[in-house]
Amino acid sequence: MHKSTILLILSLISIVTLNSCSILAIGVVATAAGTTAAVATDPRRSGTVVDDNTISTKLQNRISKDLPNSNIYVTCYNGAVLLTGQATTAKSKDKAEFDSKTIPGVKQIYNYLNIRLPQSFSSRTNDSFITTQIKTTLIGMSNISSNNIKVVTTESVVYLLGVVTKEQAKEIAKTAANINDVTKVVTLFEYKS
Repeated sequence: MHKSTILLILSLISIVTLNSCSILAIGVVATAAGTTAAVATDPRRSGTVVDDNTISTKLQNRISKDLPNSNIYVTCYNGAVLLTGQATTAKSKDKAEFDSKTIPGVKQIYNYLNIRLPQSFSSRTNDSFITTQIKTTLIGMSNISSNNIKVVTTESVVYLLGVVTKEQAKEIAKTAANINDVTKVVTLFEYKS
């Protein structure tokens, strides 16, 4: 190979690598800024947000390891754990709840696992679409901070967690219920005065 060809190839590799690093750096800064903004408007203290994320991650990893044939989602808000999805047996459902009790910081467990085979990909996709529609609608509501609300959808059932007033809870639940394909809304809010 000619020396000029080798230099050209090395130059192109350097440019591609530098551009990738720049894109990665910009992505990291944008993610950090978004996380900071979300934490700043969240009614929970920053330590509680970190604790909730730690609980969710630890529990999700444990359940995935202990129950690999199940499709279980873990959500944590203010120390309250929400289990949704599908456990293949009653024993699996109980095991997921038991695992939840062994994680430090868990204050309450809402076990809404269904005993059945995992839902289909198209059903999970529809659930994601429902959640996105609800979150988008919440952003447009002037008296509600969408960062205060966790929205989880499993098998077209919507679960709502957060810290809100009773009036806000009613409005949020009504909004969620009016989204296409929602079959039920379960409110698990903490109420502020």
